[in-house]
Amino acid sequence: MLFISAPFGNYLTHKNATSVIGTFTLNKRSGLLMQMIKTLRYSFKDGCWYNALGLRNPGVINGIGKCKPDNILSIAAIDVGDWHELEHLIPKDVKLELNISCPNIEHYNEYTNGIEKFVGRNPIVKLSPQMSLRDIDELYDLGFRKFHACNTLKTDKGAQSGKSIQPYTIKFISHLKKCYDDIYCVAGGGIEDMTDIQRYHSIGADSFSLGTVCFNPFKKNYILNNYPLDSWRDYC
Repeated sequence: MLFISAPFGNYLTHKNATSVIGTFTLNKRSGLLMQMIKTLRYSFKDGCWYNALGLRNPGVINGIGKCKPDNILSIAAIDVGDWHELEHLIPKDVKLELNISCPNIEHYNEYTNGIEKFVGRNPIVKLSPQMSLRDIDELYDLGFRKFHACNTLKTDKGAQSGKSIQPYTIKFISHLKKCYDDIYCVAGGGIEDMTDIQRYHSIGADSFSLGTVCFNPFKKNYILNNYPLDSWRDYC
């Protein structure tokens, strides 16, 4: 399965992919356009994208209204009590991704406290490159079984995405698949072509998430339009 990762899933759909919309927070966080103008940029020197968008969004109520049955709703908590309120507000039939890994947000201490309320909904948990393997094991111990490795990397220049994420994704998925036999893993980070899909599939990834490749319509469309046709068999 292919996913179109948030925020690209807010704008893109395809018959061969599931769009992840969001990320939405409990309350509105305005200023998206200005943050995009100020911080979204490609570094030819580093070969990657940087941003400092900081989860600018119209709020989860808006997201619930936009969420279609075949979408996944990505949500994040900012303040103490947000996970409780989000769990209360979001209908039980909405498929979820818990974004516990945005590098551009100053979260409260013990940020993940309260996410256990979502275990029964079997959400995807989006991991941070900065997490330790023990952090991930603790999420498993709470009862989570679906993981998305991984989000952007925090740097002095902003959140970094692209090929630099791949070592973290490989590390996390390899660990999860080695240690547990009931795990579903979504691999994301630096997917630009079939070779990246093949690399992630070889370590046990079950699905693949398209992110900044969506800035390149030719690469993005090639992947989407050829999945899961026979031409993919050698890769998947």
